[in-house]
Amino acid sequence: MHFAILGPVEVRGEKGSCEPAFPMSRQVLSLLLVHANRVVPVDDLVEELWEQSPPRLARKTVQTHVYHVRRALRGSGGGAWVETDPRGYRVRLERGQLDLWRFQELYDRGRTALREGRAAEASDACRAALDLWRGPAFSGNAAGPLLCAQRARLEDLRMGALELRVEAERALGRHRELLSELKGLVLDHPLNEVLAGELMRAAAASGHRQTALDAYRRLRAAMVEQLGLEPSAELRELHQGVLEDALVPERTPRSAPGAVESGRLSAGPAATVAPAELPPPPADFVGRGAELARVVEVAGQGHAGGGGSEAVRVVVVTGGVGSGKTAAVVQAAHRLRDSYPDGQLFATLHRPDGSAVPPREALTSLLLSFGHPGQWLPEGVEDLARLYRSWTSRRRMLVVLDDAYCPQQARPLLPSSAGCAVLLTSRWRLEGLPGDVTRVPLTGLPTGEAVDLLGRLAGERLIARELPEAAELARLYGGLPLALRALGERIAARADLRVTDLPVADLLRRARREEERLTLLQRPQSDFLARLSQAHLRLPEGERRLLALLCRLPDRVREAELLRAMENSGMDGGQLGHLVESLSASHFLESHESHECPEGPAYAVPDLVRLALSRSMGDRGQAADRSGPGVGPRALRFRPAWLTVPLQPSV
Repeated sequence: MHFAILGPVEVRGEKGSCEPAFPMSRQVLSLLLVHANRVVPVDDLVEELWEQSPPRLARKTVQTHVYHVRRALRGSGGGAWVETDPRGYRVRLERGQLDLWRFQELYDRGRTALREGRAAEASDACRAALDLWRGPAFSGNAAGPLLCAQRARLEDLRMGALELRVEAERALGRHRELLSELKGLVLDHPLNEVLAGELMRAAAASGHRQTALDAYRRLRAAMVEQLGLEPSAELRELHQGVLEDALVPERTPRSAPGAVESGRLSAGPAATVAPAELPPPPADFVGRGAELARVVEVAGQGHAGGGGSEAVRVVVVTGGVGSGKTAAVVQAAHRLRDSYPDGQLFATLHRPDGSAVPPREALTSLLLSFGHPGQWLPEGVEDLARLYRSWTSRRRMLVVLDDAYCPQQARPLLPSSAGCAVLLTSRWRLEGLPGDVTRVPLTGLPTGEAVDLLGRLAGERLIARELPEAAELARLYGGLPLALRALGERIAARADLRVTDLPVADLLRRARREEERLTLLQRPQSDFLARLSQAHLRLPEGERRLLALLCRLPDRVREAELLRAMENSGMDGGQLGHLVESLSASHFLESHESHECPEGPAYAVPDLVRLALSRSMGDRGQAADRSGPGVGPRALRFRPAWLTVPLQPSV
């Protein structure tokens, strides 16, 4: 017996086709097959057939439809396929009898092959998997809510196999062969960013830049109109690369003598490529003169291996969320380009959800930038790091690593040659890095530079009319470039729409209210709160607990007071020194010294950080405080009994 659900439901036995005749019986069979060898509860079958309005004798009717299924399958010359269970029914199949299982087996084989560098095998496996589809799953049948959900799930799997096959064929250099197919696919799936990206890459690699640009334009128009969203950062970077003609055409890898030795990569097959991967410098960049001069001075000394040091020069630019680390480093990197003619590499060490990129993934990306074919790269991190160091040792390169999480993530990505330099951004100090390390901290912009940035974004004439208000607005947001960009765009939009004659004063009035200060920053393309949440969740549990406690205390708290609060909250006061040092290093805590006070420094959470994290605590705090006054983040911070506030496990 063979069962097929990837298309119209089909059952074929010794005597030919044997599907049930009644539509609802075929619906029952479809649900049993998609859950083959598992019990489907009677309640699920009732919901599938009648949704929220089952008849009075629904269970009896289900029994009748199961009987029709059994009779149809028995007529094929087989045994009893459908089993009764106290909870429902199960169709019992053996390996190889269901097309869905074969599809999943081939799909998994293709993913493994591509991950291991066997692109041709991956392409063949995915093509065989896709050939099993004869149309939408369960097509020709009625479908209730459960089958509709399964149909959507299976369609996602089919698209995954299709995207994987395209990726494999692109790795084989079949760009021109893919072009016509991808053009049709993106028309059928106008919101699929993966397919649009593959079309852009194939078109660019084939010399059809206009086709690549048209694909991006259609995708963006569809996403903005239907979803209200912009394409992903990866697609935007790809689009910029096409505009700048900076995409390196991918070549079909060929076997070469000495290319592979005992399963490991030798130095023969890669093409000589001078990567130029720096993002474009921000047009509205303002200030940071002293910091940029320091970065350029230190990194510029290493371009010829001079300066008396044999160690690679590493500049770590540190700062809190929104301090403009990436923009500053990109600006400095462009000033250094001519000093590193063998190329400039750029790697983002975090994913869109804020999670860290593993060193193996980052190393693979960097080596592919040199022209190494993916299937010839070794698997282990150490092997990849050795190959990376070998290639950079003979070159004068600038490596930019954005948003490193810890020294262990960054260490394998550092070249070994004194002729190279590394610019690295992080919210942490990244202690223990090898090389000649210089740290350049960033804080908020001075008021004058912050107002200049608002003028670049909102219009200098508009800001000039309200200079005192603009200066106060900048101070309220600590001069953070990320916040200022969001405010500048909001001011410009309000001015364009003529919402008010004094847009800066209107925003200032709202920003003075703590409950609105963060709301003004929440923009579709620049959400300070989301960025802060990602950074906060990277902290270890102990640091998160202390940060939660600090957000409930007065703005500045002495060490003795903080110790008492920790003891009242069940925390170990002996950890205070370590936790304070860690939070300070990650820019979640500020220390304020005072010569007049012999009690030592006072600790405070930066104002915007406090507001954002207090908001997340406020929902829980309100639930606990509904019976009395002081509801909400502000009351939580300032009520007199702060030493006895119970501590939540996390913010």
